Amino acid sequence: MPKVNVAVAGLGRIGKVHAEITFTRLENARLVAVMDVVSELANSVAEKYKVKAYTDYDALLKDPEVDAVFITTPTNLHKEMIVKAVEAGKHVFTEKPITVTSSEAIEAIKAAEKADVKLMVGYMRRFDDAYATAKKKIVEGSIGNPLVFINIARDPGAPPGWAQDPRLSGGIFLDMLSHDFDMARYLMGKEVKEVYVKGDALLYNEIKQKGDLDVVTISFEFEGGGYGLIHGSRKSVFGYDLRTEIMGTDGTIYVGSQTDPNIAVGSKDGLIYRGVQWFWSRFYDAYVLEDAAFINSILRDEKPPITGVDGLRVVEIAEACWRSVKEQRPISVRRTL
Repeated sequence: MPKVNVAVAGLGRIGKVHAEITFTRLENARLVAVMDVVSELANSVAEKYKVKAYTDYDALLKDPEVDAVFITTPTNLHKEMIVKAVEAGKHVFTEKPITVTSSEAIEAIKAAEKADVKLMVGYMRRFDDAYATAKKKIVEGSIGNPLVFINIARDPGAPPGWAQDPRLSGGIFLDMLSHDFDMARYLMGKEVKEVYVKGDALLYNEIKQKGDLDVVTISFEFEGGGYGLIHGSRKSVFGYDLRTEIMGTDGTIYVGSQTDPNIAVGSKDGLIYRGVQWFWSRFYDAYVLEDAAFINSILRDEKPPITGVDGLRVVEIAEACWRSVKEQRPISVRRTL
């Protein structure tokens, strides 16, 4: 069986997951190298999987054994790393969001097109069984014409370090809610036309000081008809809370739950479930399928299922959201490519 030789650049929480999946779960991929600027981290992960360790990204890209790179670094580094990788002839999977700005995304997309290599963006919810089934039901016409997308997304706590700085991460709209924008486009099968945002930093002083928001509500309109509502919060005291509804002319689809159905305690107070602790327990299998889809797109020479342009569309929506917050009015989403 042919295999794609993979390197993972950036060994934080998500980078380690992609390295583990590539090494243990993908039959047609081979983990050959890992890279992180922290040498102790690079060496420890490399030792675990018996692969090469790099602390210099340019040196990694010169490795002739590497066919594809997973970029799992802070968002502000994505554009330069994508461009360097594709110019070195490497296929690229980049974690979401593709870049901080739409201009950076366009540069990355055009560089990949010029180099004739694959560029995929990591929106793993498309590979989750519940969301994938919802999409299938919508396409089959089970709920008629989809009219309304409603989404609640609440993280258990504030993001770590660099992710609290919107200049580096894109803020709550890109760092956190970009998955939800992607799901809105994907499930409704339509582009977002206009957004109107209300939000503030009401939970964490450190987020407020850096100019980000931690509680937002976004109402929006789709091209061709249809409406949406997304509520996002950086705090959910009982665990990870993600719920989605798609209402159509002939029915409604519900995805997600506030509770973990695997454990409950029954007492005189009733049946009590715990909350979902974090997204690993909810979406690990989706990450596996996502990584496999990227590898298969290389081996079959097919367009990746989530393209650079899909990533760009999300950035465009986020930019419109920031304008809406600052100008306190509805903003049209401007498509730049």
